[in-house]
Amino acid sequence: MLYLIALLPIIVYVVIIKAMDGFSIASWKRILAWFVWGFVTCGGLLLYSRWTGRDLGWYAPLVEEFLKALPLVIAVCRKKVVFFSESLIYGTAIGAGFAFLENVIYVAVLPGFTLGDAILRGFGTAVLHMGCTALYTTLAIIITRILAGKPHWLMTCVAFISILPSFVIHYYYNKFLLPEFLQLALVILVMMGLFVVIYDIDGKLIHKWLDTCISNDVSLLASMKAGHLKETSAGRYLLDMRKKFQPEVFFDICTYLGLYLEMSIAAKSRMIMKEAGIEMPVGEAEHQRNTDNMTELKSLRNNIGLSGLMCLKPIIDEKAVDSWVLDELL
Repeated sequence: MLYLIALLPIIVYVVIIKAMDGFSIASWKRILAWFVWGFVTCGGLLLYSRWTGRDLGWYAPLVEEFLKALPLVIAVCRKKVVFFSESLIYGTAIGAGFAFLENVIYVAVLPGFTLGDAILRGFGTAVLHMGCTALYTTLAIIITRILAGKPHWLMTCVAFISILPSFVIHYYYNKFLLPEFLQLALVILVMMGLFVVIYDIDGKLIHKWLDTCISNDVSLLASMKAGHLKETSAGRYLLDMRKKFQPEVFFDICTYLGLYLEMSIAAKSRMIMKEAGIEMPVGEAEHQRNTDNMTELKSLRNNIGLSGLMCLKPIIDEKAVDSWVLDELL
């Protein structure tokens, strides 16, 4: 019973956060991967403590939050995670993995572990771990957006500094300055309220982004097929690129861009319909066609090389190909 009370709220909390993801930006496969990372981080810190016989002391929350979120913040800085909802869900999953193993250890090892302890750890400390990691990574996304265009090293350094609010919350939680169950209720209310606000903002931003991107993608694709590239700013940029590449390479660049735009439009349209509650299963023939398109896209990417991809960066978002396009179309 103690295990159930200490662990079940963690899983329920992750499911609730994922259920708020109306656009299905985050896949369960990636959520599980980040959960495992949190689990491994907790195990690594435990082994370190056992081998060295040293307690991390007052800076334990800083070390925990830093190690938990390190790969996710790197992914944010590299534009592999670009939506608030992604960072929030994946951050929650990392914290859940960490709290899951930590609670198992507490129940199994701590003498005199009571029902009250199980409630506090399952509903309080576990939510704290999930909330602090999610808050950290969400702030990192905000920082990267504010500093867009600035040197990458500066953006990365400032993104890592955004750990401070999570560290302060975690540090003072461990001090138990308030009665335990009052502190538990406060953590749940603050974290859930914060996440609801973030999802509301993120949903509006995604709607705006989808509307703008689909309009731009359709205009550029139509101008490419009609041979009227000069009619769009992206098309004129593409024509300027022509002087920098051999004809066969430029042809591959155009083919890559055309195929990318078709898949991007299809994926974004599916996202809008899914958010509206309309499910459109991918049939076997469509799945095979999409798989073939992805194979061709990867082949073309190798042909045009890093220089070609860098030149295309102002027009397209590589993250879309690497992430949700695969989830939506395959």
